[in-house]
Amino acid sequence: MRILYAATGEIAVPLLRALAQRGDIAAVLTAPDAPGKRGKTLIPSPVKVAAMELGLDVWQPETLRKEARAHVRSLMPDALMSFCYGKIFGPMFLSLFGYTFNVHPSLLPQYRGCAPLYAAIRNLDRESGITLQEIAPGIDEGRIYRTVSFALDGTEDIPRAESIAAELAPSLVLPVLDNLDNIELSEQIGTPSYTEMVKKEDGRIDFSRPAAEVHALIRASYPWPKAYCMLDGSPLYITGVYGSAFDVPEAASEAPGTVAGIVKGKGLKIAAGDGYIYASRVLPPMKKEMDALAFANGCRGICGRVLQ
Repeated sequence: MRILYAATGEIAVPLLRALAQRGDIAAVLTAPDAPGKRGKTLIPSPVKVAAMELGLDVWQPETLRKEARAHVRSLMPDALMSFCYGKIFGPMFLSLFGYTFNVHPSLLPQYRGCAPLYAAIRNLDRESGITLQEIAPGIDEGRIYRTVSFALDGTEDIPRAESIAAELAPSLVLPVLDNLDNIELSEQIGTPSYTEMVKKEDGRIDFSRPAAEVHALIRASYPWPKAYCMLDGSPLYITGVYGSAFDVPEAASEAPGTVAGIVKGKGLKIAAGDGYIYASRVLPPMKKEMDALAFANGCRGICGRVLQ
């Protein structure tokens, strides 16, 4: 099968490598190079980097209109495989393929949209998964080929959850490609839920919320937008948290946001609405990310302060 592989993020790289090893890739469709966080140097997507290493043809159109469709016809692909690509496929584009596939990192119809793993972590789910679906006009509404689930233990941040999903993707997709004639697609069952683009303000910590929710917010917000609170009028980003959200320590006696102590091997002990969280890593203003003990050593008197 000749596949046009449409993908951008790091999460899609293991599946790209697996398909390339089989000789299934006709070309790779990925986002145009984008400016980095600093300076004007254009940075290629993780998928482009991997595809170039594999010697695959890489294609980076700004749009998927008439010229793009003509290019697809010249490739003569049998199927479109999408995984964290970032653009919407119109009906005329989709009509060029005999088969369409989309890998979505949730157990559909739960968490349709662009931030399913963020939602799973933020909502303290005990399970997530990946779904291989047919591409439909509506957002993640297509019929399902197959799903694979995995457990969440309450310690995952976004990179860790993406890594789990990425490594499972080949085991989800390849058996379907090998047995297409015998697979019956199924309709999505259950009430759909939707996710939206994560915004910077979504990282604002409210320490009056239950400790498990604060714990989840910190993990779901790393590396973007990073969870933050205010200290002396400036944002203090909390980039790591100790332990599992499913095992919150004893009830807090201090006001929410109070730094109750410093615990070696755990970090800053901070009171939340019904217990404590331990901030293991922080990013202070105008400084690099550091472990909590190093931060406390440079911020004398932090114990007893109230983070807003």
